This record gives sequence, structure tokens and C-alpha cells, in this order.
Amino acid sequence: MQDGKEKVREIVKSAGYCHMATCVEGQPRVRPMKFVITEDFKFWCTTVNISGKVKELTDNARVELCWVDKQGTHLRVEGIADMSGGVEKKRKLLELHPGAKGLFSDENDPKLVHVEVIPTNVRWKDHSFGEYNIVPVE
Repeated sequence: MQDGKEKVREIVKSAGYCHMATCVEGQPRVRPMKFVITEDFKFWCTTVNISGKVKELTDNARVELCWVDKQGTHLRVEGIADMSGGVEKKRKLLELHPGAKGLFSDENDPKLVHVEVIPTNVRWKDHSFGEYNIVPVE
């Protein structure tokens, strides 16, 4: 039987993009994002320093990420976003997320913001109406 975290990695890889939800004054804001998973089960993505989501995440760091793969399997990750990653995390992020390399000159690019989502609740299920499979985050 497949480990829960391995299933999460499989869904993220097969689905590609996810939708990240933030909340601004009670109004949900959802946008497509490309995340990668670190070895220690954190979810990382890039954004630019002028993006509206930088202010949104500064004001309210709680987010939810949602992936759906071609088979209809979906993954939901609730977590807390942290944008304090320094040069080393930015360098590692650009290694893990090759598609972002064309957007930024390197890890010292002042436009590059490293977003790390620390999961608080992770669950997935197949395309049925069944219950979610809870994945321990520790």
C-alpha cells in the first residue's frame, strides 16, 4: 500500500498546477499556481514582489491549495504561508522548479519571492463521493 505522503507527491506531480486560495476581507481569492514539495513535506512556489498575493499573504497567511489530476483524484492542503525564505531557499526553489528559472535572473533577483506553505491539514480522495484520506503532516 502506498504511503500517504507518496500519494500526495504523486498527485502534485501528475496534476501540475493547483489553485491557491487566500482571503481578503472575507472574500476568497483563488489563482492557479505551480508548487513543488520539499523533502520535509513543505510546499514551495515563487511569486513576484509586486503581486497582490504578497500583501494578501502578509495580511492573512492562511491558505488552501487544491490539485485535481486527470483521473479526478484531488488533494487539498490547508496551511500557513511564510515568505521569509532567504537566498538559500530561493536557490533551492529554482532548482526544484525549473519553470521559474526563466522568470527570474537568479536567487538574488529582487523580484523573486519564495513562498513556503507549512501544511496543517492534508487530505486526498479519488473522484468518488467517498471520504477523504487524511495524511499526517508530521
